[in-house]
Amino acid sequence: MTKKNNGILTYAIIGFYLISLFTESFTGGGGIIGILTLIFGGLSILMLKITAFGAWSANILFFVVLIKKSQIETKLILSGISVILGFLALFVTDLPMHMGSTTSPVKIGIGFYFWIASLILLFNKSLIDYLKVRKK
Repeated sequence: MTKKNNGILTYAIIGFYLISLFTESFTGGGGIIGILTLIFGGLSILMLKITAFGAWSANILFFVVLIKKSQIETKLILSGISVILGFLALFVTDLPMHMGSTTSPVKIGIGFYFWIASLILLFNKSLIDYLKVRKK
């Protein structure tokens, strides 16, 4: 992959992630846009919503891989784990609403697809970089 293509892929990853922040990540209960999911998702552990917390944790790994300078193998492993954790969002059936006093049933929204696409593209970028280094 050329440096130009690598840069375009990075912009696509960031673009999909940004789109996911401003679209509905979950529908139901009034809908939840991605930025709120990102900000408050970590609190799901307090409500014992393990799948929601696992999916939210994918964001931490995403940013570590995207920002931190680390070994290519590490980036590949972390981005792969990020994708796996991201798919846990498919198993989220209800989320805390109304200041955490009640829960509402939710379904995956369009923002999820942009978000998971950014995770998968980051994994693909890490895989391409890994294969490029191994080829040398």
